[in-house]
Amino acid sequence: MTTATRPRRGRRWKVLVAVLLVLAALLVAADFTFAAIAEYQVSKKMRTELKLADDPSVIIHGFPFMLQAARGDYQDIEIEANGIPIGDTLRDLQVNAHLYDVKVPLSELVSGSAHSVLINQVEGQVKISAADVNRAFNATGVGQALGVSNLTIGPTSPDTLYDTPTPTPTPTTSPYTDTSVGVRLSFSITVAGRPLKINAYGLLGLSGTKIQVQPTRLELVDGVTTLKVPEALQQPIFAALSTELDLGKALPFTVVPTKVGVDSNAFSVSGKATNVQLGSGRSGLG
Repeated sequence: MTTATRPRRGRRWKVLVAVLLVLAALLVAADFTFAAIAEYQVSKKMRTELKLADDPSVIIHGFPFMLQAARGDYQDIEIEANGIPIGDTLRDLQVNAHLYDVKVPLSELVSGSAHSVLINQVEGQVKISAADVNRAFNATGVGQALGVSNLTIGPTSPDTLYDTPTPTPTPTTSPYTDTSVGVRLSFSITVAGRPLKINAYGLLGLSGTKIQVQPTRLELVDGVTTLKVPEALQQPIFAALSTELDLGKALPFTVVPTKVGVDSNAFSVSGKATNVQLGSGRSGLG
């Protein structure tokens, strides 16, 4: 082999590698393009199905998209919608749903003509913002009189729920379950023209589609110290916080609420549904 032949072969390999890299980039770009088109069509379909005012955010997970499209079976389609109102009080719900093993032909998905979509499993979650919860507290006469404001929400441990110290709970004695969890509510009220900051601890319960706030203990925050809330104030504060939030059909796709949670500045409710068929007229929000 001459020395002139080796450089020519080396150049051919470099050209071949460059061509393959370009083809791979084009295939990836095409895959993302088709995925974006499909996500747009799914978003429009979900807006109709869920009776939303705007198109929700849609992400079709999994790569490559075209392999899923060729099978007509999509591993995980994530849908998120914000600012959903339910009734007069809940005006800013955030709904998130993962649709697993979604069966729909590519031609129907891309054209937006899918009439019947089969979903093996749906996991859905609704979050209620602190602003909506604050509005619910002030929806009562007592809450309006106290002027509950600047509400923040966070989780808390079982040993903070009561004034009397309790033994460290075990898994069998803890009040926390899928339908009951501890919550800390920090907010301001106005009494005789004087602003007061209150910490309230209690349980957040789930009963059907209703979230129930059950306060158990109060603290008056004075600078960096906490004091006992005066007896005269305890009853009206408990009354203002003891509220019930009805989510109705806020969880989409016939998802049944089974778990309540406390996030940073939000209540959350989640659940699952199986063998869901879109286009049946039963998947929308209430």
